[in-house]
Amino acid sequence: MSEISETEEPKTSGGLRPRITLWASLAILAVVIIMAVFLVTNPVQDEPAAPPSASQESTESATADGECDVPAGDISAMPDLPEDLRWEAANGWTWPVSDTYGPTKDEGGYGVCFARSPLGAALMGVSLIAEGNTGNQPEAIEVYIAESAGKEVYRKTLAGEAPATSPAVFSGFIVDSFSDDEARVTLVAANPGSPTGYVGVPETFRWIDGDWKLQVLDDGRIFQGQPTTPAAGDFISWGEANG
Repeated sequence: MSEISETEEPKTSGGLRPRITLWASLAILAVVIIMAVFLVTNPVQDEPAAPPSASQESTESATADGECDVPAGDISAMPDLPEDLRWEAANGWTWPVSDTYGPTKDEGGYGVCFARSPLGAALMGVSLIAEGNTGNQPEAIEVYIAESAGKEVYRKTLAGEAPATSPAVFSGFIVDSFSDDEARVTLVAANPGSPTGYVGVPETFRWIDGDWKLQVLDDGRIFQGQPTTPAAGDFISWGEANG
């Protein structure tokens, strides 16, 4: 994935890449910034592993049958943030997590098991981006991406991207729609190059085997159309990073 550019205007989107040009083209995760969720290369091998987080130490590994047993909580379009929301940190990245709503379990070093709610889907979205960029790309794709015709296309697309050099700054999210089996959420990241200072990347998550999975289109893109430029107040803010 390409690095985030703070001066370029968003383009069209297609994949998940932390750079503003990609954010805008799409693949914001494939496009501009954040969303370029996964690195195209493996993480630095020489750095010592970060100590496990409190949630990783206190939870079991994800069960083989995918049962997570996470409380759904508020399923409205404007959910309140949980009191236990905190910021995880690794390799320069920081992202919001909740010991109650997700991730609540660990699968091969990746946070899984999120609440079946808009908040759970949003937490899943930022985790897949951050952990995809701080972990191993092929592994992250298998953990977080739903099986589909576009999954292999997506994998090959990311394989041609350069590593992200600037971590995304996660700002908040917008709940576009929600049902028991599908959540459409726009993830919002800071982008000084946009008219509002933010860029939004719409993503679709499917509830599969007891957890959320990112759904990509058959052509490997994350979404159709252009990324958005929400302004402060248009989205639910994660608050200040304190990780």
